[in-house]
Amino acid sequence: MVTAKPVVKNKFWILKDEDRKIGTVEKDRGTYIVKIADHQAEFKTIKTIENKTNISFEQFAKQQKKQGYEVNGFLTNSKPYNAVYNVKTRLPIFTKKPKSKSWYAAGYYKINIKGRSKVVWCPKLILLQRYQYMGPVHSPQGFTYR
Repeated sequence: MVTAKPVVKNKFWILKDEDRKIGTVEKDRGTYIVKIADHQAEFKTIKTIENKTNISFEQFAKQQKKQGYEVNGFLTNSKPYNAVYNVKTRLPIFTKKPKSKSWYAAGYYKINIKGRSKVVWCPKLILLQRYQYMGPVHSPQGFTYR
């Protein structure tokens, strides 16, 4: 059985036979164009395609909104205010309140404090200024442990 997986809702599908891509379905000016290898066929509706071929269409799954907030592509643990990219330190930084003077760094960091390493998510900027660190990375798995 060939499956049509939606890429763009009601406009474009990829045809797959198990895990192998074999073609596409594209909506163009009210008709559906099925392209497989060098062959091309036009159909009026999706139901017509399903009835005349062995292609089944999957429903378009809405992408879930990302959990959390971001600063320059790095996740934060609270809503960021005053988000900037600090060119001097090369860090994505933000405050947690609009008028706050405490700055935090977005992302995950491996901080070395008194000879011990610890992975911290969104540490205060002052912590990074006082101790050696590696980062930022997008996930705690971004660091290799020895």
